[in-house]
Amino acid sequence: MSEGLKFGMMEGSYFPLVVTHEDPSFDIAHWAQQNRSEIRELLNKHGAVLFRGFDIKDIAEFERLAVASTNGDWVPYLEATSPRDHVQSRTSTSTRYQNDRTIFFHNEKSYSGEWPYNLFFYCDVEPKVGGETPLSDCRQLYLDIPEDIREKFERKKLKYVRRFSNNMGIPWKQAFNVETRAEMEQFCRDNYINDLQWADDGTPILSYVRNTAIDHPLTGERVWFNHGTFFNVHSLEPELKEFFLETVGQDGLPYNTYYGDGEEIEEEVVQVLRYLYEKNSFSFKWRQRDVILIDNMLLSHGRRPFEGERSILVTMTGRVDYTEVNSI
Repeated sequence: MSEGLKFGMMEGSYFPLVVTHEDPSFDIAHWAQQNRSEIRELLNKHGAVLFRGFDIKDIAEFERLAVASTNGDWVPYLEATSPRDHVQSRTSTSTRYQNDRTIFFHNEKSYSGEWPYNLFFYCDVEPKVGGETPLSDCRQLYLDIPEDIREKFERKKLKYVRRFSNNMGIPWKQAFNVETRAEMEQFCRDNYINDLQWADDGTPILSYVRNTAIDHPLTGERVWFNHGTFFNVHSLEPELKEFFLETVGQDGLPYNTYYGDGEEIEEEVVQVLRYLYEKNSFSFKWRQRDVILIDNMLLSHGRRPFEGERSILVTMTGRVDYTEVNSI
């Protein structure tokens, strides 16, 4: 299996597994294609594999490695919630957000009717200060959540509410790749969004219930898998929270989450969850041409603030349908 490859861990964590080779020109994509099942086993154990020191010089080589490692079942970024720019082929920028702010942990598209099994990030420009992509263990997170909190979420489930605006955020037609109200309504029917209303300004308001945890399709382990903390009003940075509540009120927030019956999630519960995401996390410093493959259900990810230039590109493979997993 190894062909001269070295497999190692970063000090203080069992993820990500780091794969290196003394020869940068080693064809890591060819090796990955020949050892796809072994890569899957490594992902099941560690949650992420970091390919470091290989001559992955452009997007074509990045996508070649993505196809070789998984199956090339590309997942589009529909139901978009963050601004990204398409770069080339199936690759886009990671979320564009102010350099001095943190992007909190989340599992890609866990709020959606479908999500990617696999995330690939490629370091095009290495940040000199900060800019890490921290990872958090969703298996251990589930186990660490106090039983009373976990039981309440599993019993009541989780409600997402999303409101669009003509003045800020991603336009709804762009987010869902639709042109008309009828197309939007059909999208909702096809993607398990059971409550769509139209505001007076012609923008949609979405409300739907999802589960908070799932059983991983391959390992069978239960993982905490949702955007409940990420989208909640109590996760907003203090000045943003104050601004939104003063200008539009809680009922006008672009995103918010509730218990499934509409009850507000207590601020102290959100803070416990935020603490546990951090407690079970690990960060590494990016190096140019790094590629990391992440199991999107085993690990959540975020972004640390940074200074100067930073370019991390992303592509996604392995489509998972909401109805095909055992949800809790």
